[in-house]
Amino acid sequence: MGAQANSRVQWVDAMKLFACVLVVLGHLYMSFMAAGWISESSIYYCLPIQTVYTFHVPLFFVCSGFLYQRKRTEYGIQAQVTSIKEKAVSLGVPYVVFTSITLGLKTLFSDVVNSQATPFLQTLFFEPIAPYWYLYTLFLLFCVIPRQRTQTSLVRLFAICFIFKTVYVFVPLSWSVPDAVGKVLTNAVWFAWGMLLSDQSVRERFLKIRAAIIVIALAIVLSMLVYSKPDTSKVTQFFIASLYVYALTSVFVLLTGPGVGKWAASLSKYFLPVYVLHTIAAAGIRSVAIRLGIVGLPAHIILGVLASFIIPVVVYEIACRRWWLLFWFEPKNALRLRDMEKTHV
Repeated sequence: MGAQANSRVQWVDAMKLFACVLVVLGHLYMSFMAAGWISESSIYYCLPIQTVYTFHVPLFFVCSGFLYQRKRTEYGIQAQVTSIKEKAVSLGVPYVVFTSITLGLKTLFSDVVNSQATPFLQTLFFEPIAPYWYLYTLFLLFCVIPRQRTQTSLVRLFAICFIFKTVYVFVPLSWSVPDAVGKVLTNAVWFAWGMLLSDQSVRERFLKIRAAIIVIALAIVLSMLVYSKPDTSKVTQFFIASLYVYALTSVFVLLTGPGVGKWAASLSKYFLPVYVLHTIAAAGIRSVAIRLGIVGLPAHIILGVLASFIIPVVVYEIACRRWWLLFWFEPKNALRLRDMEKTHV
């Protein structure tokens, strides 16, 4: 799994690639439903969308929690404050930039988009939109969860997050929980699970491939029984999500080989560009196609898939050649590139 803190972790890259593809295809499939091409109540929409949406973003939080805890650093309040400042820049810049672009495009193409733009400040600070709510929530998790010193403290943290999640989904509240609080309560358990997995002895003790096979089979059966029609039960979603997250984490940790790991690592630089740009690229292509009179579903599927992956990769490759373009994706790497350009002038 790579013991060095500065080396890539093969299973993390592979699982992030898997989750990224599911996020892109899930958003694309949902856009077809929003456009009226697919019935929201049909089994071929409910089953795949509800199943995938129980675990694909949680897998991202697992990866983020693992890498966060794995990074060797100083502990304490000052170290936590420094970490928060760094995350505010590295996550805040792409969050603000691409949220703004999305809202701008929704306003500009208001006649053809599936959902209208929401108020800018409300969206930015209180009710983030997909897919950028992940960056928003991840930053909040970095703010409230410090790195842990020992295995015991990691177990304690996971137990606390699990209890909070359980209370949140099982206990009906008489008041409305703020969106930011709900997102933290919902996703902290996955983040803490990733942190816990940074301990090798925990991985060896709890991740077993036979157990994973049994659990994922159970998860699939439950998905087919529950998600063949719309289901909004938080309890059901949490239970099924837990099965998928455990099973898939086990599979990727235990079965990711050098070939798959190396291939995923070579694509890892595109994860963020694809994540933040795929909805913009797909919506833009769809809007242009509709205005050109292209309204058939097969054509929109092909255009949507190609745009969701190719356009972000091309944009990122162009951005990598100029630090001020790269800054909107990766501020830290952009400033490093700027300094390198100065030394060669």
